[in-house]
Amino acid sequence: MNTKEKIRIEIEMPTDSLKVEHATCPNGHLLADPTVKINGKPSIKVKVRYKDQEGLIYLDPVYGSYENIERGISIPKGAVVDFFCPVCGADLKNPDEFCQVCSSSMFMFHLPHGGIIEGCLKKGCMFHKLDIVDSEQQLARLFTNDTMSSFL
Repeated sequence: MNTKEKIRIEIEMPTDSLKVEHATCPNGHLLADPTVKINGKPSIKVKVRYKDQEGLIYLDPVYGSYENIERGISIPKGAVVDFFCPVCGADLKNPDEFCQVCSSSMFMFHLPHGGIIEGCLKKGCMFHKLDIVDSEQQLARLFTNDTMSSFL
């Protein structure tokens, strides 16, 4: 009988080596904003809500970096916020995932080739994760000409 095993591959990358360029909402709207740069790179723009306040937050596109810019809203440390697409208003919360550190809700951005990036919605919590493709696709792509940037 042919059985499939799920294989998990972990790749350690140097800090600041991955830049998210093609994050989208569930409806496919690109979240990159070339008009607001963080460390010279286009930021990831999302609408943010905290209690009765709304504004924008520009996220650092470097995976694992937290130099974010808040506009029109002041979010206290420890506050749990909601993220929405600035184009269509789609909720960016992943209803099926919760932070492994603090149990808060997680946001989810879609990436090319079926990948996702998730992060904690609690200000100050640094938990996030990146799933580029499933393990079978990862193994298959080890032997192709795809580069890491084509997935981000």
